[in-house]
Amino acid sequence: MDAYSLLRHKETEELHLFKGTFNTDGSCTAKKLSICEGMDRTDAKLVFKCKDEHEARTLCAIEGRGVCGVCVSHLYTTYED
Repeated sequence: MDAYSLLRHKETEELHLFKGTFNTDGSCTAKKLSICEGMDRTDAKLVFKCKDEHEARTLCAIEGRGVCGVCVSHLYTTYED
């Protein structure tokens, strides 16, 4: 299952989603670059981490328009196997 983290850029205040995976202990990993590849996680402060797709959708909706549209659209894309 994918794990999602939302981070805010320290200077621009932009919000971007980072995709990762859950570990067996409930923690998670996150890739170095956001889903849109527009932000490095070292330039950011944490908004939320280790959320599943449903929780990430809900929390991004609460944050509103400040969340990168490319990143958040990934949560609504249907992929075929």
